[in-house]
Amino acid sequence: MSLSTRTSTFAGRYVQRGLSLIELMISITIGLIILAAMATLFSSQSRTRSELDKSNRMIDNGRYSLEILSDNLRMAGFYGNFRPSGAPTATPDPCDLTAITNPAANLDVLLHHVQGYNAVAATSQITSLPAACGFTYTAGSATTLKPGSDILLLRRASTSSPVAAAAAVAASIYLQVSNCSTDTASYQIAPGSATFTAFREKDCTTSASLRPFMVQAYFVSPDNNAGDGIPTLKRRELDPASGAFVTTPLVEGIEYMQVDYGLDDDTDGAADSYIAAPTTANWPDIVSVKINMIARNIEPTAGYTDTKTYVLGSAGAFGPFGDTYKRHAYTQVVRLVNPSSRREIP
Repeated sequence: MSLSTRTSTFAGRYVQRGLSLIELMISITIGLIILAAMATLFSSQSRTRSELDKSNRMIDNGRYSLEILSDNLRMAGFYGNFRPSGAPTATPDPCDLTAITNPAANLDVLLHHVQGYNAVAATSQITSLPAACGFTYTAGSATTLKPGSDILLLRRASTSSPVAAAAAVAASIYLQVSNCSTDTASYQIAPGSATFTAFREKDCTTSASLRPFMVQAYFVSPDNNAGDGIPTLKRRELDPASGAFVTTPLVEGIEYMQVDYGLDDDTDGAADSYIAAPTTANWPDIVSVKINMIARNIEPTAGYTDTKTYVLGSAGAFGPFGDTYKRHAYTQVVRLVNPSSRREIP
């Protein structure tokens, strides 16, 4: 190709020297459309991730609350090597320290390995609260109760290593069981300041060891901290160190708890029926517990309305709530290992 031909070819080519206003506006518009699509996608994914996180927390809270209750219920009625028998004369106030340590009432206390207070329906209040526990329906207290939820109480001795009688802490409450065949009594529940020499080991010389006595009451409060509106599973329990009752928040987002009790009618260690409100005579025959619970998201979900109905055992239907919180219902049956195994027929 000659020089003149190459020069003619390059000269004929179009050389772009800029964009017209129309081209610039079209480019900006396309860019804005792509940016808006990406922002919408990011926002949608962020909302989805947030809802998944809230749902996962709700599910975890529900499962964790059942795990706490189940683990402790399986140990209810553990009294070392003592096996209580007989019929209770009264249902004791679970937080009355005088009643707990009163020798005349000790058997009633031990025969109530579990005990409950029943809220009949979704908006019901418990009609007869245990006075010494400090439970109330007035807002602002750490022991404020949520209407529609039961109180579940259990008693047992500590499963940790026994304490020597000489090492008893004065303020603590202990169960001491006699292992000597010539002792005049089998057991006592007493403060650490009491005399423990009357109950002896198998050698009938050494004072019998002690186990801290435990009382735990589980309940649902409308708030974790006063006024925050976060329903919370809490526990009011006898502190082994101080001998006083203390309240501990356990799991946020637990909105309702209803309990049915498995009654063993034929003393074979298996539940024959479930009832919501056992009598004083029934409590020693309770061998399992059915826990019904509703867990709720701590945060609302925009654009969501809860139209579902939740059935919690014999208490019946709860809801629809018509609010923007998502919920999930749980049910679990827990065998009370100690009282049921003592009744099993070989």
